[in-house]
Amino acid sequence: AGELAGALAGRTVGRELVCLETVDSTNNEIKRRAANGAPEGLAVLTDEQTGGRGRLGRTFVSPSGTGVYFTILLHPALPLTHIQYATLAAAVAVTRAVSDTAGFTPEIKWVNDVLMQGKKLNGTLTEAVIEGESGTVSSLIVGIGINLRPNPAWPEEVRRVAGAISDFGPVPRRAALIASVLTHFEQAYSLVEQGREGELVALYRERLCCIGRKITVVSPLEKYEAECVGLDGEGHLLIRTADG
Repeated sequence: AGELAGALAGRTVGRELVCLETVDSTNNEIKRRAANGAPEGLAVLTDEQTGGRGRLGRTFVSPSGTGVYFTILLHPALPLTHIQYATLAAAVAVTRAVSDTAGFTPEIKWVNDVLMQGKKLNGTLTEAVIEGESGTVSSLIVGIGINLRPNPAWPEEVRRVAGAISDFGPVPRRAALIASVLTHFEQAYSLVEQGREGELVALYRERLCCIGRKITVVSPLEKYEAECVGLDGEGHLLIRTADG
């Protein structure tokens, strides 16, 4: 925490830091602290997760010494329809931070994967606590994991798609990388708070790797081929299916 405090002085995101050696999941830890009134901007960081999770219920394997794993707590005054902007802000922040600290600039695969030469460098899991009566988001939880080095615990199917910063450039100091991500996240997310969502979507779009390419769409119900043609104003992917 001491290493990060100076770099994050005066900022909202990261103004309170909890650094742990191990935890089940930084998202779970943030939820526990949010239930006890933790303030906006709290960031929980760990060297190891014993129960890390990814999107769609996937396991996110996160042993000690191979990556950085952290979660940000926000208390936004935003409608439910704006949750996706936090995910876009996280993707922009990770690409910028890797560029700043590791010397290469990765791309984004919609919606939140950061890739270098087709290899996935990170995972992001955004979760929300919703107030039932108003339908507004009372707490927004943004969890980010970044692979610094190849992970010996990756199963074979993960090894085919996963990458690490060390595969493409020098491994930055953890504190420098995390401070850069938190700083860029606050800058990107503040655009949403100011009603400037279009500017965030533009930043995200210019890093997107799939526009103009043939893609495979995988949904809970089906899998099909399509062409990626762009984004709408809310950051949703626009595709053209085989039937036009």
